[in-house]
Parts: sequence; structure tokens; C-alpha cells
Amino acid sequence: MQRNWDCIRAILLAIEGLGNTQSHLEASAVDGYDSETVSYHIRMLIEAGLVEGKCIQGISGPVICHASRLTWEGHEFLDKIRSNSVWNKVKGIAREKGLSMSFDVIKMAAVHVISSLLG
Repeated sequence: MQRNWDCIRAILLAIEGLGNTQSHLEASAVDGYDSETVSYHIRMLIEAGLVEGKCIQGISGPVICHASRLTWEGHEFLDKIRSNSVWNKVKGIAREKGLSMSFDVIKMAAVHVISSLLG
């Protein structure tokens, strides 16, 4: 499965929107993406240290992951890509320059876009 940055952003926004610290985001709760795709991306976000959560391997089914909260780094990253206009410009920069959408490229492009908006 390939990494989908739009899915990742949707997951981060959904986790941030959880009502309280006792809630957690189920893989089935992200609109536009199936549970397997969301679980895969939650697992990557846990591995990257952007969210806290758990993954459970069923006896005969797929791995199911849920996320309980954003970490400090997760909040910092989401703050950089929260705005739809910034996010679309970040993706446009990567596409124009022929860059792959790595975590570092996204962070650098977001800082560049935000800096240009601030003047």
C-alpha cells in the first residue's frame, strides 16, 4: 500500500477533533477511506511519533488500528498543513518541482508557503 498524504491529513484532523481525552479514532471513522487504508496510515503515524494509538492483529483478519491523541510533534505538523490553501500549495510545489511527498519535503514546503504568506 502506498502512503496517501491526503488520508494522513484527514486522520490528523479527525484525531484533533476528538471530543475528549477518553475518545479514540476508529479506522472506520475517516470519511472517504476504507478501514484498512486508515489503519495502515494510523500505524505509520504511530511509528513516526505523530500520534499515540494501538494496533491489534486479529486471528484471521487485518490489523486494526486506532489513535487516541496527537503528540506534540503531531500538533506541530498539523498546524503547518491545516489550512486548505497552504496544503494545496504544498502539494503544488512538490508536483511542480518533481519532488516526492516525503515528510521532510512537506514540512519544508509548508514552512516556505507560510513564510511567503507572512511576507
